[in-house]
Amino acid sequence: MDRLKRIAALALAIFLLAMVFVTLYLAVTGSPYFMASLFVTLGLPLLIYVYLFIYRLLKGPDDREGH
Repeated sequence: MDRLKRIAALALAIFLLAMVFVTLYLAVTGSPYFMASLFVTLGLPLLIYVYLFIYRLLKGPDDREGH
């Protein structure tokens, strides 16, 4: 399971890095899709953080996995 988490984290990091370059390219070219790309680049990490924060709040301190 730990290996799967690492692979997923690496894939997400590569995706976000690619989105930064796509957003930069769209900004330079003046594309109408720039705002959508900017929203994904900034909004996706924020949504993931909020999801994990709420999950930890609902899970509670007694339900730790592997400890």
